[in-house]
Amino acid sequence: MKKSLFVLAFIMSFVLVPLVMQIHAEEKEAPLEVLITNVDVWDGTSEAVMKGADVLVEGNLIKKVGKSIKADNAQVIDGKGKTLIPGLIEAHAHLSLHGDLFQIRNEYNWMYVGAKSGAEATRMLHRGFTTARDAAGPTNGLRKVIDAGHVDGPRIYSAGPGLTQTGGHFDIRGLNEPNYYFLGVPDSKNWMEWYYMADGVPEVQKAAREIFRKGSSHIKIMAGGGVATVYDPLDGLQFTPEEIRAIVVEAEKVGSYAMAHIYTPEAITIALNAGVKCIDHGMLIDDKTMKLLKEKDAFLVPSLAVGLFTPEELAFAWPTKETKAKGARVIAGMENEVKLAKKHKVKIGFGTDFFGPSREQFAQQSLEFKARAKYFSPLEILKQATSINAAILAMSGPMMNPYLDGPLGVIQEGAYADLLIVDGNPLEDIMLLTDPEKNLLLIMKDGKSYKNTL
Repeated sequence: MKKSLFVLAFIMSFVLVPLVMQIHAEEKEAPLEVLITNVDVWDGTSEAVMKGADVLVEGNLIKKVGKSIKADNAQVIDGKGKTLIPGLIEAHAHLSLHGDLFQIRNEYNWMYVGAKSGAEATRMLHRGFTTARDAAGPTNGLRKVIDAGHVDGPRIYSAGPGLTQTGGHFDIRGLNEPNYYFLGVPDSKNWMEWYYMADGVPEVQKAAREIFRKGSSHIKIMAGGGVATVYDPLDGLQFTPEEIRAIVVEAEKVGSYAMAHIYTPEAITIALNAGVKCIDHGMLIDDKTMKLLKEKDAFLVPSLAVGLFTPEELAFAWPTKETKAKGARVIAGMENEVKLAKKHKVKIGFGTDFFGPSREQFAQQSLEFKARAKYFSPLEILKQATSINAAILAMSGPMMNPYLDGPLGVIQEGAYADLLIVDGNPLEDIMLLTDPEKNLLLIMKDGKSYKNTL
């Protein structure tokens, strides 16, 4: 018996001793800090870079920004004179939409959607987007999986289920699918959290409260007709002013805000007067309504990269004759929208609205930089994709914001260590960001490097 125990102890020593030594070595060698040296730093708000600077990261936050920073125990990353900018922020993502709105109704298994959403989140992070505001869909679970470290991806500010009226933009039932209100038949797309359908003030109050109970950071109102749906006309008004105000009040009660999918002047006016703080799309807006948007101090998030394509080329999202016709109207309105936005100096966020069945369609996200270069300077575009979008996210407030350790979209002491090193200066050439695989040399999120080719 003693001999057996001795043999067992002898064998275990070969297993445990190296393991313990390895653990202690890792504890001793693991840097407490990361020091990025020799970079030109654009901080997210300034007009120019700080040349030859260093950035010290401790944990998931930026500890110090300056020159000749000393940190004896830090891992050192030599930036080789490249440009360091904040991680990019996407303000209108759809990480759970992997086809047109009719395909997700009938064709996709729930596990397929979850797995592909995780894969697309990883690819989005590798395009340099360290944060995404998801604009309706079942992404609260995806956020939790990413935050737990099971999947690589951006921080997610999720709207959760989009809030639609019967016959509204996100009412994606087929014509043979009953309305549960009349027949008492459960709608699987509700419990899958694609959308909540509600009519009247009491119903929208209940739906809004449920959306925030799910952990959503803000709420998405389908406040007007849409392109990708067949049954709702683009010029249609959706929800009454009283319904929209009731939704906004529920958001305000938890310190958050409402964003609205919307295109036309009348619908935008109703939403702004009801307290909506972010107008997404808005391509058919007029001068009077843009002036009101400025007066209300709201944000505008257009999606301009779709204008690089014809409606036929976007058939994966606009599959029918009706949706293509509506898409053509929206594309035609983009230039006037941007002209009016610049005239009234409104706050413009960076959003793309790309989704689809293939990874190539999601990858078109990076083309938004090319589309905006027609109207804005590189500095304006970079601010839109960093500090301005961060201000939109901050409207979620301390109760519903899932990321409260520090500010996003900036490089400053105490901010999240979400950082990119670009091979070149995007303040001079914004097109560098249209090819992230080639031009992003370092991608850091939360102090962790997900790509480092330096």
